[in-house]
Amino acid sequence: MTSPHPPQALHAAVAQFAASTDVRANLRRVRQLAAAAAAERAELVVFPEAAMYAWDVPAAEIADAARLHYEPFVDGLAAVAEDTGVTLVAGAFAPVDGDRDAAPHNRLVVTGPGGVPQARYDKVHLFDAFSWQESDKVTAARTAPDFAELCTVPVGGFTVGLLNCYDLRFPEMARALVDRGADVLAVSSAWVAGPHKEMHWETLLRARAIENTCYVLASDQPPPRSAGLSQILDPLGLTAAACLGTEGVAVHRLDVAHLREVRTAIPSLKHRRYQVAPQVTPLSKEPAGAGPSLPVTTGEAR
Repeated sequence: MTSPHPPQALHAAVAQFAASTDVRANLRRVRQLAAAAAAERAELVVFPEAAMYAWDVPAAEIADAARLHYEPFVDGLAAVAEDTGVTLVAGAFAPVDGDRDAAPHNRLVVTGPGGVPQARYDKVHLFDAFSWQESDKVTAARTAPDFAELCTVPVGGFTVGLLNCYDLRFPEMARALVDRGADVLAVSSAWVAGPHKEMHWETLLRARAIENTCYVLASDQPPPRSAGLSQILDPLGLTAAACLGTEGVAVHRLDVAHLREVRTAIPSLKHRRYQVAPQVTPLSKEPAGAGPSLPVTTGEAR
């Protein structure tokens, strides 16, 4: 029988590891880290963007990986979820529905202990910035008037909204997820390391938590290619737990009472005077290198 009272707390974790081109090895790391988080009572574990396959390969290789490995990878995630009893969020590359010849989607998959994928989110904002062109490798999801492209998932007594890396730079998307009921934002990333990038990562995570008075679960791939600094932030923007090494998990207890206390003390969501509306007209792709050039390190940028 289902309890009439929703859970008042959720043990959540962020996991950090560097994905390779060996999908089986990546799944082994997911299993090991999920098991480690479960041992710390975690019920939800957020993994990085592109956990299925390394980003720093040619576009054709990513397309092949999506065709060959997406379904086995999702099946593997389902098996891990079933065996560990936790809900997983992880990044993958997926063929475009109805057009397997198109560049794949950069997808986040949510898989629960029931063994069946619960939800998916295809990345909306592609990182065509800092002289990088993510759109050369993947296809952006289309936006819709009803925000159908956005993804929120109930986990325990919370609602989790999904953001994929560069999405973090668009506060209106986080706010749209909160409008749909999210009180936890899960951010999966492969945030490239480089001048100012680590500062941007931490500042934007903190801002999304503070302005939305919500928890933020931020998983990133580690240095040297990415910034690392995977962490969990509370609704006041304080870092509650963090991954300090190259690989590992950080676990924190999310508390409904604390969330309500913060939203009572800082009722900024109730004080809003403007609403978020989607832009449904596709944006044109700018030529590579458009805009001012800023120094970044080599590697795949997210």
